[in-house]
Amino acid sequence: MLARNIISNFKENFHKKACNALQKLEASFNKISYTGELYDKFFYNRLIASELELSELKKGSKILHIGSGPRPMTAVYLARKGYFVDGVEIDPEAIKTSKKYLKDLKVDNKINILAGNGKEEINYLKYDAVWISLHVKSKKNILKKLIKESRSGTKIIYRNPASWLCKFYDYICPRSFSKIEKCKTTKIIKAKKSCLLEVE
Repeated sequence: MLARNIISNFKENFHKKACNALQKLEASFNKISYTGELYDKFFYNRLIASELELSELKKGSKILHIGSGPRPMTAVYLARKGYFVDGVEIDPEAIKTSKKYLKDLKVDNKINILAGNGKEEINYLKYDAVWISLHVKSKKNILKKLIKESRSGTKIIYRNPASWLCKFYDYICPRSFSKIEKCKTTKIIKAKKSCLLEVE
């Protein structure tokens, strides 16, 4: 029992530090645009393009992104492709940074950043799809809430950790939901560890 508590505390502390480090890194990309553009081009845009292809969403769809961070690349990519996005972020400093970033990019009319963690009262019925970032805590509980409170046909895309990151972030098997919840697992990008569920 003691060993389990020690491991749990270590994971919790590592998760906080990793999230803080990642947010600082992403925030620094906002200041050095060239570095951020390279990061987006060679990593993030490919990931989001694959996820968007999986979702088969119509242009103009309304999307919620939980865990949007200080540099909401997912939201920006989706907005530039013709979608309307609400980002949800728990960190007040990240919210402030992201709002400035969106204004600088002139996409703030298509992206709204809200304070929260995805577990509070959100009207999920108004969204056609929901993206959940890798670093989001209590992902399984958020997924259950989404499946329960979203309308039929809503697409839920979430990111699982790859290889060694599984020790620090929750890996959630998408098939475990389709057995017990009112949803189906439609597609998985194995190489990228992105999963898509569709509410029935």
